[in-house]
Amino acid sequence: MAQSPASPSVRVSEFYERKRRLAYHFAWVSMTLLLVQLSMGSVLEFYSHPRATPAGDSVWLLHRCLTQEESDGSRLLLLDPAFKLQGEALRLLDTVTAVLPEGREMTVFYGSRAALLTDLKSSRTFELGQKWDVLAALGDPARETAWIFGWSEGKIVARRRDKGAWAPEISITPSGLVDRLSASIDTGAGPLVAWREKDSTKVKTALFDGQTFVLRPEFEIGDATIWDVVRSQGRTLLSFYRLEDRSFEFVTIRLECCADCPAPMAAKKIAFADPVLLVGRKVTGLSSVVLGDRLRYLVTRPSTIMTGAVPLATLQTDPAAARLLTITVEPAWRKIIGSITPILLVFCSISMVFIGVTLLRERARVATALLLPAPEPALSSLLARAMAYTLDLILLLPVLFALPGLLDVSDMDDPRFLWVVLIWLGTEFIYHFVMEWRLGWTFGKRILGMRVTGIDGQRLTLRGALLRNLARIIDAQVPFGVILGVALMLKTQRRQRLGDVVGRTMVVQDLGPQI
Repeated sequence: MAQSPASPSVRVSEFYERKRRLAYHFAWVSMTLLLVQLSMGSVLEFYSHPRATPAGDSVWLLHRCLTQEESDGSRLLLLDPAFKLQGEALRLLDTVTAVLPEGREMTVFYGSRAALLTDLKSSRTFELGQKWDVLAALGDPARETAWIFGWSEGKIVARRRDKGAWAPEISITPSGLVDRLSASIDTGAGPLVAWREKDSTKVKTALFDGQTFVLRPEFEIGDATIWDVVRSQGRTLLSFYRLEDRSFEFVTIRLECCADCPAPMAAKKIAFADPVLLVGRKVTGLSSVVLGDRLRYLVTRPSTIMTGAVPLATLQTDPAAARLLTITVEPAWRKIIGSITPILLVFCSISMVFIGVTLLRERARVATALLLPAPEPALSSLLARAMAYTLDLILLLPVLFALPGLLDVSDMDDPRFLWVVLIWLGTEFIYHFVMEWRLGWTFGKRILGMRVTGIDGQRLTLRGALLRNLARIIDAQVPFGVILGVALMLKTQRRQRLGDVVGRTMVVQDLGPQI
């Protein structure tokens, strides 16, 4: 028997088929995104363990770089006096433990072996003839010598290179296994080596007096694992960072001077304003270096390298200028794609689960819908609308990521931060208003099978689209307003938020053409 054109089973079947196709589309998108994550892991790199080495007015920055392609590689960057990247980052596929720049040549240390680079191109590799790994290296231009440091068989050790030849090993002091070792040199003074033993709360130091290494006072840093030591103007300056020293607005670095310094100082806290909209806020490493009259910090985050500075004379932050600034290492599109891809993958995975539940419920409803009269358009659920809004938000995220860079805004105290907020709100308003007025849906609603109509089920009017999207700022973007919007959707008969009530609109399931 032929089915009548108005048969509800056709209506429900069309809806079911659309949801089934949508589930397939989400599955393909999820598989594509997963392949992107597996085959293009370098789209978003993860930085840690920075080590800064001055070279005249410039600085060589070595840091570890983790990607899905490389379990543990390193990058070498040359930063100019303004701390901007010169040329491209040098990709070193193995873990580099230290570098020693000397003009056109640079020695790169891979544990107990080394490679000599000339103009950043490998010229030869050689063994150092020792059992221990090089953990720090530095040059002494005043004496035309170089030093390497490490840990071997229960002691801190060093070797000195003079006239191109490495001298025998020097035993500095007994020590347990170390988790970090740092070295620094001051003009006219011998090198300073600093280390922290595993499970210890103290950083120990030793200074070369021309004949031997002399132990210096220790620093207590508690449970901090991120620290660095620099020698300047006869002072030993220890900088360290703790997890509790970071808020959304500031990163605080603690600075101490050894008790026997020529000009001892009380412990300081240097608070740097932190940029907004940062992808990955965890601090993964810290390095300090003296350049001219300033103490410069290099801070690594999961996907960002940042820098800040304070004057050596006062070691005080200037509230107007004390900011962590991002060093541009990768183009913006890589960070945007690398940031959005995991979010989209999670969203698509959740969407497939949601659509699967919808399909199961729809199959159960088909069995009881054959003899019922044609239903009114089904109202969209709260979860479906939230997912559609989330998808629209993801589509607009590149604008949000690009705005701080375009307007040169680094923190929320910047007066131009208000422009970031206003432009973002304006972009979101125009997107939703124009799409819903002209088409009845946004991309998020279209993908999830929803449309916006008037309260009578007719096409959305200009007034309705304008009022519902003006009210969006109150009931969908302000934190407490979201609670109001959700409460109204749960209480009203047509699941209307404040904007729907004011604009006399509602959101329904788009069941497709009626055959």
